[in-house]
Amino acid sequence: MKKIEFLENPMGYCNETEYIAYLPKVKDENDLFRELNDILAFPDYFGDNWNALFDCLRDFSWISKRGVALVHLEIPILSEEELMTYFEIIFSAVEDWTDTDDHYFKVIFSKEDEPKIMKFITDLER
Repeated sequence: MKKIEFLENPMGYCNETEYIAYLPKVKDENDLFRELNDILAFPDYFGDNWNALFDCLRDFSWISKRGVALVHLEIPILSEEELMTYFEIIFSAVEDWTDTDDHYFKVIFSKEDEPKIMKFITDLER
């Protein structure tokens, strides 16, 4: 899967050409929406729901830098169903951006979370 990266130290990720959003620990769905809204500076129309999240991850017109990187310091604490929905949305958003679009979107996780996330990716592709 393109534009999904696993790093030993995601907190140390730096790229001056990108808008970097570091997602801190989140404890539930509402916390996730609130944190994403804050770190990605979503427009006022963001509706704190999964559809609105996908819509905003496919726009970024309010961000001046071309690249947008969402860095996960750890996997969000969500139910398995919510986590599957979240991963499906962010991975779909990553894939929907093309090289000719005004922006690109990538998602970064900790290397230690790679096996768990790869299992979700495999499950999503079925």
